[in-house]
Amino acid sequence: MLRLTALAVLVGLCSTGIAANPPSSPVAKLPTIETFQLANGLRVAVMEIDSAPVVAVQVWYHAGSKDEPRDRRGSAHMFEHMMFKGTAHVRSEAHAQDINGVGGYSNAQTDEDATHYIDTLPSDYLDFALQLEAERMRNLLFRKPMIDGERQVVEEEIRQQENSPIAKGFLRFLAIAFTKHPYAWTAGGNIKDLDATTPEDLKKFYDAYYEPNNAMLVVVGKATPAQVKASAERWFGAIPKAADPPRPSQASPEPQQTEKRREVVEPGQVGISLIGWHIPAAKDKDVYALQLASLLLGSGDSSRLKVRLKQIDPKTKRALALDGGVEAVVREDPGMIIALGAYLDASQAEPVEQAIFDEVAKLAAKGPTTEELRKAKNQVQAGFVFSLEHVQGLAEAIGRSWILTADPSQFTRDVDEIEKVTAADVQRVVKQYMSPNRATIVAIPPPIRPAAPAAPAAPAPAQEKK
Repeated sequence: MLRLTALAVLVGLCSTGIAANPPSSPVAKLPTIETFQLANGLRVAVMEIDSAPVVAVQVWYHAGSKDEPRDRRGSAHMFEHMMFKGTAHVRSEAHAQDINGVGGYSNAQTDEDATHYIDTLPSDYLDFALQLEAERMRNLLFRKPMIDGERQVVEEEIRQQENSPIAKGFLRFLAIAFTKHPYAWTAGGNIKDLDATTPEDLKKFYDAYYEPNNAMLVVVGKATPAQVKASAERWFGAIPKAADPPRPSQASPEPQQTEKRREVVEPGQVGISLIGWHIPAAKDKDVYALQLASLLLGSGDSSRLKVRLKQIDPKTKRALALDGGVEAVVREDPGMIIALGAYLDASQAEPVEQAIFDEVAKLAAKGPTTEELRKAKNQVQAGFVFSLEHVQGLAEAIGRSWILTADPSQFTRDVDEIEKVTAADVQRVVKQYMSPNRATIVAIPPPIRPAAPAAPAAPAPAQEKK
């Protein structure tokens, strides 16, 4: 399914979108995804592609920021850094150096729902990559100097975000929109919480979530399922199964919102109005129609909201806003669909917000035209095709599909599900989920500009001497 991490929305909402006219039948040529499970609970997904001697190896842990304690925000993000800093048998930084040394690439990413580790390298080194990943699954060293150093790195990333009023406004938006659920914060973390986090806290998180029965190994490229299974058994098989990890988000479901919420925060570089509505979790069939609704409303220059906001008013000789957009943020638990309008003058805030509500109401009243719906479906298909151009993208899609739906192959059926969506489906979900009384609004005013100095008074005419 289409998905952005929370802070990516700030960048993505004002993009121009993806061109239409993708190839037909984008999923028809995808190889089969073979899955199996080790005795210790480790799930494995393999897609064999022998077109190039390359393999993508990724380990996905079902451990994101929504799994952190509320007073230890940033714990999941810490592991994205710490997992490269040394284990019982691999010195600090050697994992990345060894992968790079054979011509490969390594990285990691944390979001609200998961943390995953990425190795893309020549297929001859498949077994080597699995050995390295199995080593850090359970043998990470919790040395205080290392933890203190990585804490400083993470906190500096947080400070960079906090220096942006727009990013701060978005974080405030989440805190207002999610009153119970841990989607109220992002994977970035919180400096106060990180300062209070001890090595013992991090070890507890590691022991709860970095276990084989809470992970999926994904391998895509020139490797057979038999090869992967043999290597996985060799390196991961001896790791014992752990208890099922806690799920704080399940204990704190977000209650249904029944009235509008609005807050004005401190000014930013430009004015921004954010309006969001809660939507179902990724598994829900309504998500497909909601994704199309987001494209119809705010993806591409011809989308409804962008046209409305950038239209020149004949009276004022200016557009209603600088730009705008809409994005469906699809997550494992119920997420949000978010609209944005950017403007320069504080007087534009109310008209921009009203324009967003107007365009949503129009779509709810009449639904999309046949041409609009076809274009939106083409955008989905194009994005799908472009994301699967290389083994790393395919591995990402498999892992994300497992996290969002518990099915690593679900993404291969998403385009077909999108194709089934009708105009009436779009109209229904907009009416059901995007009503004004379900909206959360955060307005970030533009900077307060000092008033222009008054023009100096004209000098009095000189008196003629007599």
